Amino acid sequence: MPEKLTEIPKPKAASYKGGRKIYLVASMFGFQGVPDELKSKLETYWADVRSQIDNLEQSLTKITRVYHEGVFESGETGLESVSNINSYAHPFINTLCKSTATLESLEDKVLVQEEYDWRICSSAGLTSEKVYSLIVKNLEESTAKRWAHASKVIDSTIPKEEAALLIVNENHKIQFPADIQVFYVSPPSFDAVKRWVDDQIRLMVEAQQKSANAADSESAKTPDKANEEPAKPENGDGEDEPTIYPY
Repeated sequence: MPEKLTEIPKPKAASYKGGRKIYLVASMFGFQGVPDELKSKLETYWADVRSQIDNLEQSLTKITRVYHEGVFESGETGLESVSNINSYAHPFINTLCKSTATLESLEDKVLVQEEYDWRICSSAGLTSEKVYSLIVKNLEESTAKRWAHASKVIDSTIPKEEAALLIVNENHKIQFPADIQVFYVSPPSFDAVKRWVDDQIRLMVEAQQKSANAADSESAKTPDKANEEPAKPENGDGEDEPTIYPY
């Protein structure tokens, strides 16, 4: 008879002690000028992430490498990039790098730019199916190259028996080496941020639809003057003015 899920004992931390590890965190960015409500949710998310990472370091392995998507330089220059693109995570990462960790360059700038440009092309209003298919093919290839590069960097820079922090979007395509154990760090506050963003997108779409419907309704009420016959000029007696030919 199979054991009930509630009766299956949790594996002890000691069983994860050996080997290389990645603590995987979903990136959540917040740019300058974001609403206070979102700002509060982002601050809570990164505080929760930091707490869970602290627990993993205490029970498993200290972090010696840090990777962040969109960062093309290592060390102090890379930390400046993190500060620019993810100010909410920067204090946490900076603390790690002043202690046991080193920030590594994760991505190749040329590959990221190439993927970005193909993605922009794919969202353009194209009319040719052949051209669109070509763009999609190139986008898929550039995306594969981008994440293959990141996978190679991770494999070559995490030493044996050590752990790394990886901050990357949840739709990444990184293939992790077989000997690396991956621990997903996803506090409940992550879902709170996603729900807020999804709600704002839904409200924006509804507002756009409402505006479009109002414009269509107004257009239907307006007579089509182009199809109206032009009024004929009349003389004082109510009769049509005679046409004068320049002979």
